[in-house]
Amino acid sequence: MSFLQVLREVFSNRNIKILTVSQTPFMFIAFLWFPYRSLFILELGATTELLGILLMVETVAQIFFQLIGGIFADKFGRRRVLVFSSIFRIVSPLVFIFSTHWTHIAPGLILQSVAMLGIPAMNALIAESLPRKTRGTGYATYRMVTWMPMIITSMLGGIIMDYYGIIQGMQICFLASMIVSIFATFLRWKYLTETLEPTIINTENVKPKKELRKNRLFQELSMISRTVWILIVVTALSSFAMRVVFSYIVVYSVDVIGLTKTEWGLIGTGVSIISTVLTLPVGILADRIGRKPCIIFSRILSLLSTLGYTFAINFWQIYLIRAVGGVAQGFGGLVMGVMGGPIWQALIADVTPSKQRGKMMGIMGTISGIASTPASWVGGYMYDNISPKLPFQMSFIFDVIGTLIFVAFIKEPKKLE
Repeated sequence: MSFLQVLREVFSNRNIKILTVSQTPFMFIAFLWFPYRSLFILELGATTELLGILLMVETVAQIFFQLIGGIFADKFGRRRVLVFSSIFRIVSPLVFIFSTHWTHIAPGLILQSVAMLGIPAMNALIAESLPRKTRGTGYATYRMVTWMPMIITSMLGGIIMDYYGIIQGMQICFLASMIVSIFATFLRWKYLTETLEPTIINTENVKPKKELRKNRLFQELSMISRTVWILIVVTALSSFAMRVVFSYIVVYSVDVIGLTKTEWGLIGTGVSIISTVLTLPVGILADRIGRKPCIIFSRILSLLSTLGYTFAINFWQIYLIRAVGGVAQGFGGLVMGVMGGPIWQALIADVTPSKQRGKMMGIMGTISGIASTPASWVGGYMYDNISPKLPFQMSFIFDVIGTLIFVAFIKEPKKLE
């Protein structure tokens, strides 16, 4: 199947089309400022350790809203939850615009975390809008198109931050973020189609509400299969590994290595080109040979990239290290906080039943989030008080453990012909 045929098939679905059109402009603006968020908070007076504590607060909020979002997605439908959560993308930038001290950031991070209500709903909506046998290709195509703006936004964002300064540059980006979020919310409200099939309830056997509430958590946990539990463990380890170092990579590169914001953005552009070019071919490959080999390769390259930071001393070495990470990202098997790469998401969709998919994804995100809650603070403490290299080394160790568990215990569902 040619590239154009793949695009035509995936975007023949209205939901995928609307999600792509609404998400792509948001991603363009978001990645003008997101790579420099840590520098913004430090500029407002925080230490690296305080930055970690602040991001830990964000993690706690994301945990809560992800679980609620998964439950709501299965109860009220994917579309309603996704539209409701999109509204908070409009509100949170206002807080950031008027922040003059690092303590002012916390309410904005919490409001931003409310938007996490829509993550399980979005993942479920995408999964249910794609055929099972081409789900890897579909996820990869959606991710490739929506992440394509990152090819230029990383460098453009760096230029903005160097020209206007971190504070004013971020404020300009936050204002733009509000505008595109209004556009995205309108499109989702107006044009998305619900994919959750209504459940017929036998009222003769319905238990009293009090008893249902009492047993609900146990019943939901008991529905989780062995494969999903293993994926939860791997996700938890990977989330901890990511959070312990992610927010400090730009700080390390600017303060320790000595890069400018523009140089950091230029590297980000190169990484985005690599990952974008690889995403669709790997999605097609994963549908043919399976998700697991692609995920393993992705994770191994990511491990090399993470450890590589501790040996880098200049621009070109950081570029090479991040390029390896770009290949890892392009192979779609990484776990990035509450989200995963397209092949990882396709595997999760394969092993979760449709009617509980939103809830299962919410539970997965919540459990892994709880496990990784202290990671940001731990990383910041180690960076400030022990060594800037230590968060990278700890991240490497946790990801090695997660990768070994994945290799040893995960078996894919049988491939559909």
